[in-house]
Amino acid sequence: MMSDIAKHLGVSKTTVSRAFSGDGRISAKTKERILKYADEVGYFPNAAARNLATARTKNIAFSMPLSRDSTRSAYFLQCLFGAKKVASQYGYDVIIEGDKLEPISRIVYSRKADGVILTRNIIGNAALERLSESGIPIALTGSTPVENIIKVGYDGRAACKDLTMRLLERWPGDFGLIITQQEYPVNQMRAQGFCDAFTCLGLPLPYISWDVDTEEEAANAFRNMYNRGIRNIVCGDDVICQYMLIVQNTLKGSLSDKINIASFYSNHHLETFHPDIPVVQMEPQRLGEIACNMLIQRIEGNDVSLSTVLDYNLRL
Repeated sequence: MMSDIAKHLGVSKTTVSRAFSGDGRISAKTKERILKYADEVGYFPNAAARNLATARTKNIAFSMPLSRDSTRSAYFLQCLFGAKKVASQYGYDVIIEGDKLEPISRIVYSRKADGVILTRNIIGNAALERLSESGIPIALTGSTPVENIIKVGYDGRAACKDLTMRLLERWPGDFGLIITQQEYPVNQMRAQGFCDAFTCLGLPLPYISWDVDTEEEAANAFRNMYNRGIRNIVCGDDVICQYMLIVQNTLKGSLSDKINIASFYSNHHLETFHPDIPVVQMEPQRLGEIACNMLIQRIEGNDVSLSTVLDYNLRL
């Protein structure tokens, strides 16, 4: 473990990471001492350690969900486009991989890429920390408490609280949130921001329908909320919002009350055809550009900030 090496040699984990990545920000003597001890304890075979310190593949691995349901949102493709644009400017190629731990680990430990961009932390903080100890630079478009990871993202919790506070001023009646898997950190943050608005105003916590992934599940969640008297529905993302619009249109003749819909994430379709829907606006292409630029800067031995928070906008 990188932390064990650091403790034994009396240096920081960052110094050990720099020795393995070969970014040149430590002395040759310190790097040699770290690599020698790593060989002795079997942390890296001698050849692998020294290759990692000198070789460049000129590849960036880009991790994103590859299932049909997950790619319905343009977010990941726009983020990829931004990363690819910057990578090309620096002479790097982009390898697209899924967001499961096994393929990501394979790329990291076989050194098929000089760095990795993760578009969401679905693998969990424990796995992310283990990958970070490999010495290969990693950038995450999101947040994590794991050290030595480049983090680029938006304050999703604050954005969702902000939008919800505005909606509470405009829309009377009860609110509900329909959102996808609870295991995703981004969804947890959005739900927290949603609830924060109610807590801030001293209101009872709202109803949340979790783990909605399909149009059928969205329709069931909608009916459940409608039967509860909820007429203000906030969608966790653009895909859920589009499902809601389909459901609302299908049931239009049987609904006696007006339904208000908002979304914690927008896309081109919502912006163009449904400008009346309140949304949180973010720029995934810019997110990909900044994450890739910071990752390449670190690969090439330059100092970079480990945390960058971008601005969001509200469309009301």
